Amino acid sequence: MKSELSHGQLQMLIQVSNAINSTLDLDVVFNTIMKETLSVIEAADEGYLFLYDPLDDFLTAKSIFLRNNDVLSVVRLKPGESMTGITFLQKKCTHFPDRESVYQATRTMSTPNQERLRAADPIFPYSAAGAPIMSNGECIGVITLDCFRPDASFKPEDIQLLEAISHQAAIALEKANLYRDKENSVQLLETMNTQMKQQNQLLNRSLEIHQSLAELVLHGEGVHSILRYVHQLMDKPIVLMDQMGEILSSSPVLSAIQSGGKLDDMQQVIQSTLTHVAAYPLFGTRKTPNGFMMFPIGAKPNFLGYLALLTDEPLDEVDMAALEHVCTVISFELVKEQAVFETEQNLRGQFIEQLFTGHISTRLIEQARHLQMDPNRSYQVLTINFENDLRDSPDFYNRLLAARRNLIQIASDCFLHAYPLGMIVAKQDHLVVLLSYASNLVWKDIQRSLKEHCQKFTASIQGKKWGLKASIGIGGVKSGLKDVYKSSEEAMRCLTFLKNYKMEQAYLSYAELGGKRLLLQNATEDLLDYVFEILGPLLRYEKSRKREFLQTLTTYLDHSLKMKETAGSLNIHLNSLIYRIKRIEEILEISFTNQKQFLDVSLAIQIYQLMENEIEERLLENAK
Repeated sequence: MKSELSHGQLQMLIQVSNAINSTLDLDVVFNTIMKETLSVIEAADEGYLFLYDPLDDFLTAKSIFLRNNDVLSVVRLKPGESMTGITFLQKKCTHFPDRESVYQATRTMSTPNQERLRAADPIFPYSAAGAPIMSNGECIGVITLDCFRPDASFKPEDIQLLEAISHQAAIALEKANLYRDKENSVQLLETMNTQMKQQNQLLNRSLEIHQSLAELVLHGEGVHSILRYVHQLMDKPIVLMDQMGEILSSSPVLSAIQSGGKLDDMQQVIQSTLTHVAAYPLFGTRKTPNGFMMFPIGAKPNFLGYLALLTDEPLDEVDMAALEHVCTVISFELVKEQAVFETEQNLRGQFIEQLFTGHISTRLIEQARHLQMDPNRSYQVLTINFENDLRDSPDFYNRLLAARRNLIQIASDCFLHAYPLGMIVAKQDHLVVLLSYASNLVWKDIQRSLKEHCQKFTASIQGKKWGLKASIGIGGVKSGLKDVYKSSEEAMRCLTFLKNYKMEQAYLSYAELGGKRLLLQNATEDLLDYVFEILGPLLRYEKSRKREFLQTLTTYLDHSLKMKETAGSLNIHLNSLIYRIKRIEEILEISFTNQKQFLDVSLAIQIYQLMENEIEERLLENAK
């Protein structure tokens, strides 16, 4: 090629070659090629360089030198479109010597491209020339030049020079591409090296964390030491909760992290799960928008609780992995504690079962002494029953099972704090509390205090919002272990009474039951028959009235037949009360001076108060 060029053309080619080989930046190479080409070929007024993208099968503008606008920068040409596409397909220099040939070439463009071209520049060049950029026998791009002067045109020597420039351009592009590939490789290696260093650092940190945790476990430091280590490691408060949301341990101390309401938020989330689904982990809710992250410890059926980290910031992979490992370590600790608890409960449960049979053997006495139960002290049994307080929650047994240790702890705080020599055993859906007293205590004071403890316990259970409702049967105080079974039977009778009859309070002692215990020996229908036999006339008479006679009778009996006190309580005149009492006697055909009739009416009124709903239902049925 060089032998076909004149001396002047060779000088121009050298100038272009030196310019385009002075840089390895591809964008600069593109612009330099076009700038130098336009400077050495006199007929060229505009020029543009297109490169071919084999993936999209389009020629795309990389450098544009136009007179007015850069519309070609948004034009993508298919091979065969316009002068550039024709040159690409022919893989040789092309010359369009006049305006007609240029016009015919542009007609090969797609309709959208023609519209863009006409909108940008409706004047066609008087001539054009194109040279393919060849690399290893393949066309990788095209240099196209336009001439807009009627008195100028591309000469054969211009075409030759353009072809020579395209060869130099191919070489320059190859070098620039190689350089870019090398730069990319170096950058990739640097990135990989940085990532490897970071991974090594993370790995070393992870190994240090795991080693520290392993040492804590091997030295038997316990859960609190593990939490303290995690707190120091991440500089964030951490809390361990059981499956009911109760705090087991925390670091720092609980009082230091209670501000902000995050602990309340966590417990509400757990309690909401307990009372709507089952007592299982919050799968899929590790991260919450409330400023804490929760990790389940264990999995069903051996779910043990939650580990919560109080933070608003995302954690890196190492911290996440460390917390998951901490959960595993803590689960082992909790499993050990659970095993000790279950073993202790089994031993005490077997002792209680044998004790409640009433058969006291020498072996049982020895076992009692081992459990610090003095056979000569006085004992009392409380049976605490639990019911489902949520009608739409069928998982009552799961919640009760999950709450066993919490229920025992609450019962211990309420009952054993005052009488520490007793014991508490969990039995299916209830707790058995065995209280131990010294024989010289004042029983009235004990029973008064016991009622306060029962109120405290039932209020605590209600306040936990676990969906559990407690009722307590209180047996009598028995001297020695031999009669404890009687106290147990009495406690169960009290629970039966609470279940079957209308009672405002959630606890009942056998001593308070008094004569009402006789009701336990009769069927419900028999009791209803008795009420209607004694009070039937008055109930039917009062059916369409305001029940003033029934209220008057109840108040009269409550005040031991004392007229003035009854009138004052009802806020009526004494004469009105005398009239009502006389009218009641007439309706019932009785006299309150008759001891038998008075006892019958008094007992029937008590039964009515306990079974009001059942009695009202029968009244409605009889009225149909």
